[in-house]
Amino acid sequence: PLIYRGVGARERRDLAMQALAEVGLVGREHHTPAELSGGMRQRAALLRTVVQQRDMLLLDEPFGALDALTRAAMQRWLEGMWRSHRWTALLITHDVREAVLLSDRIYVLSARPARVVREVAVPLPRPRTESAALAREAAAIEAGILDTLLG
Repeated sequence: PLIYRGVGARERRDLAMQALAEVGLVGREHHTPAELSGGMRQRAALLRTVVQQRDMLLLDEPFGALDALTRAAMQRWLEGMWRSHRWTALLITHDVREAVLLSDRIYVLSARPARVVREVAVPLPRPRTESAALAREAAAIEAGILDTLLG
């Protein structure tokens, strides 16, 4: 995409190196995906957005294949990146807890054909912490969404 925008080779390399540093992959620039952990592969995929300096981030089940600890670390990392870049993000997930943790607004979709059956505002402050009070509020939001999905 940078080539199509007319960005020269030197500037593309500079942008890529800056983005590698930002996503924590300096020193891994010559590794193949098979040589990276699941979290590193996800950060490499998100690097494409970082390097393009776009305002919108599209995520389709970005952490679905990760183990629980890596998923939690990536969710915290992503929230930090959102704060840093102020992206508008569209996150598609089947993980209700992840949706509550990462979203400000959730659209619950029906089965095929997909249509919005509920819109849920998530009024939890950012950055999202793991305090007991916030956990109770998040659990209530999660329960309401699950009632909609299962009801």
